[in-house]
Amino acid sequence: MGIGIKLQRLNTEDFIWVVYFFIALAAIISDVYERNFLITNNKNSQKKYKTINITIFVVALFIYVYFVFINYEDINALKRDATKKEVLNQHLSLISALLFLVGGVIALYVELTGNTPDVELT
Repeated sequence: MGIGIKLQRLNTEDFIWVVYFFIALAAIISDVYERNFLITNNKNSQKKYKTINITIFVVALFIYVYFVFINYEDINALKRDATKKEVLNQHLSLISALLFLVGGVIALYVELTGNTPDVELT
């Protein structure tokens, strides 16, 4: 893989870290609404924290898909003279990314189906 591709990937990863920063802020805001719901049983707060959580999981899923795609590309780019260690590490990286993706899908499913508010999330 060329240095240009590696640099572009690092730029993308820098952007992903910025997105994670905003995900962390959104999670804190979600916790404030959830805390308010638990104390006051305010359905509007429940709707807000559920919507924020679902949005967080959807954004995270796109990030996980990106890493699966990148790892898949890396496996396809392996040269025939790659060492067993390089091949193993690339496959393990892909498995790791796939597990994060599966975990993200499960977390999104749980958020969508668990403690569903009485009001529509639109």
